[in-house]
Amino acid sequence: MKTKLKLSIVFLIFGLIFSSIIRLQFNTSSGFEFQKALITLPLPIFDFAAHSSNNLVLSSSFIGYFFFVVFGLLLISDFKSLISKNMLLVIFMLLTFAAIVFEINSLIQDFNSNFTGHHLRIGPTLFLLGLLVYLRNYRTKVKS
Repeated sequence: MKTKLKLSIVFLIFGLIFSSIIRLQFNTSSGFEFQKALITLPLPIFDFAAHSSNNLVLSSSFIGYFFFVVFGLLLISDFKSLISKNMLLVIFMLLTFAAIVFEINSLIQDFNSNFTGHHLRIGPTLFLLGLLVYLRNYRTKVKS
């Protein structure tokens, strides 16, 4: 197995760990205020609150999303025509960037004291999708 594939699976696993298993909760409305550290099961697989929720703290999930981006970039570099070869990787990257934008928006809203608890917890979903992309890419590398 190539080094790039080995490295990519490490980033995929770190993405899951830092987006869903190890999370720091904090607020920024009155300066940075640490709430607590959590170690949890990566459940639910997908959680979304579009406008508001009772959970009025931010989390460090965006750190895991950056690991997912690196994973995707490592695999993108292997494809000459990405869209025709692996549309699943394109979808993975779009979902990851959407999650990062959502987290940045939440951070800005909290900083401006407008945060209402909306969240997008998509780490386990991204991990499963990334694992599927990885396995498809691995099979392609083994055959060639």
